[in-house]
Amino acid sequence: MRILRNLLIVLVLMASAFSGCGREPEILFFEENGAEDAYARTGAQDAAGQDSLRERQSAAGSGAVQTGTPEAVREEDAAAAGQIWVHVCGQVQCPGVVALSAGSRAWEAVEAAGGLTEEAQEEAVNLAALLQDGEKLYIPALGEPAPEAVKAASESGLVNLNTADAERLQSLPGIGESRAADILSYRERNGGFKSVEEIMQVPGIKESIYEKIRDKITVD
Repeated sequence: MRILRNLLIVLVLMASAFSGCGREPEILFFEENGAEDAYARTGAQDAAGQDSLRERQSAAGSGAVQTGTPEAVREEDAAAAGQIWVHVCGQVQCPGVVALSAGSRAWEAVEAAGGLTEEAQEEAVNLAALLQDGEKLYIPALGEPAPEAVKAASESGLVNLNTADAERLQSLPGIGESRAADILSYRERNGGFKSVEEIMQVPGIKESIYEKIRDKITVD
């Protein structure tokens, strides 16, 4: 009886072994796969972090990362690039501040400002002069005194009969509002004064007044 029962069990097991629909048993490694996924995610994060670090280091090394105020950054950039800023005004097409390379000449500043106008007194300015950062370059009009002459007269304290306005002329002894107007009218009519003595040709100004002012006036 026991032998028969054991034989039946063996038959049942054999039948089960041959009835698996042709599929081989699948072996799933959940823990191993989960560990591999976790390792893959960690590796990707580490790689991304390293890439980000390399990008920041590269940016810092190339000067892409800058600190400070925008004005300070621009000044530092200009200094590093060897730039200067020059204010060009007077008889140029586009007066204003222009950026030039260090060591630039006056003519380059004029070109950067659009060139001279038809009324420019080109010979009054040394266009070959070297420029400095923060310099002001003034181009006078035809008939206008050269900047050097105006500066020299101002530093000497003398009143330039060819450039002084009515208020400046009235600072002279014996020259009031009406006589200052006469001086300006004479200057415009005759294209300026050629000598200080010529002021006596102005109506109302005689030798007595001239003697008072001759050491205080100039035409240069």
